[in-house]
Amino acid sequence: MVRLIFFLAVLSCSPLLRAEGAARNFRITTLYHVGYWVRDIGKVRDFYGKYLGFEEPYVLNYPDGKLQLAIMKVNERQVIYLFPDASKIKPNGENLDHLGLLVDNIAALHDDLIVRGVKVGDPKRGRIGDLLMGVRDPDGHPFELTQLEPEGQLLQHQGKNLLATRISSHLRSATLVVADLPAAVSYYRDILGFKEIGTVGDATRLQVPDGTDFVELVLADRKPDAAGARSVPQYTLVVPDAAKAFATLAARSQSGEFPVPAPMSITRDGKRQTSVVDPDGTRVILSE
Repeated sequence: MVRLIFFLAVLSCSPLLRAEGAARNFRITTLYHVGYWVRDIGKVRDFYGKYLGFEEPYVLNYPDGKLQLAIMKVNERQVIYLFPDASKIKPNGENLDHLGLLVDNIAALHDDLIVRGVKVGDPKRGRIGDLLMGVRDPDGHPFELTQLEPEGQLLQHQGKNLLATRISSHLRSATLVVADLPAAVSYYRDILGFKEIGTVGDATRLQVPDGTDFVELVLADRKPDAAGARSVPQYTLVVPDAAKAFATLAARSQSGEFPVPAPMSITRDGKRQTSVVDPDGTRVILSE
């Protein structure tokens, strides 16, 4: 009996059992941002600013004053990052820098990931004032995990830079191309705690643990252009009325400076949508 009690005690202390049985004392709430390297920052700023209607709450410069990062504000908890360095873009057009997730207790998440065997560095304060930590999924997609801080730029700009002209007020999802779908699903579901919410077409959707945003995972060999497929070929913004969004962007495109939106269509889950392609080839879906 003593030996049995000792054996069970040892098992209960193993990392695997602790990871599976322990309650998480943190929340992952939001798809915080999509971040891309861009070729022409002026053209891209016009696309997201004048065309899609977003405003920049702040910028981040290098110590020498050169622009490091432009930010387009979608809502109080979501932004689009634009990094001006064409040399980072791969020959196939891949220009992903990283995706971002918001967490409310980054120290607890760090400890949980360590127990689960995930290689992750310690949280550090970023130059914009928030606490940051980076991880990569099995396909190497980089994620920045952020805990917002009162001195951070986003919270410092609450209630500002939310133009009525912006085409959307919600970044809903990003599509990721993966080589091994079961491995990717397992990582998001079993390690990060995402909720598997079904399959639409060839995309498996996983929702952030404590919110409504999600990632779509698509097998590379299921895409027509699988050879050299981009990691994030598209992301989705929510619009209340896709027909109105189409008409708005069609009117803004009449100058010839911006693309005409794609014809209206119905998605496999019954949503109306249109889309536009940004200057670096990323498809921005506008879906109800």
